[in-house]
Amino acid sequence: MDDRKRKIVIKGANLTRSTKLFSKMNPFVKIITQKQQYRSSISKAAEKNPIWNDTELIEVDTGENIKLQILDFNSRVEPELIAETTLTSEELLGCVLKKDVFYQQQVVGQIELEIQKTIRQDANYVQNRVQEFINTVQQQSLAPQFQYP
Repeated sequence: MDDRKRKIVIKGANLTRSTKLFSKMNPFVKIITQKQQYRSSISKAAEKNPIWNDTELIEVDTGENIKLQILDFNSRVEPELIAETTLTSEELLGCVLKKDVFYQQQVVGQIELEIQKTIRQDANYVQNRVQEFINTVQQQSLAPQFQYP
């Protein structure tokens, strides 16, 4: 079993900070591990209450903390940081949480996440379950479907 894999569902956020004065923000989430970066979809014109419901499958090393950044997408310039937080290795063991997010060390909202350890199924287990299903279907199809007088 690979204990490094985690499934993170990025549900949404409630923010008090905006990077825009006249237009609406287009927030997305960037997940940064020691080895890779992952990016959610963009919640267009969501302003301070984006909803993503994105699922990311990531790999983390034992004891590793990861960084989450909420950024404002803009097609003309680099994305602007709205808020960020760190997920501890304990939180990455699995939980549902609303985590405070920060900008310049001030709380500017919360992000809602669901974190699960993924379980890799043993190949023999999967093969046995498939065979059981096939046997059940075959037994049902052998039963008479119509009764003739």
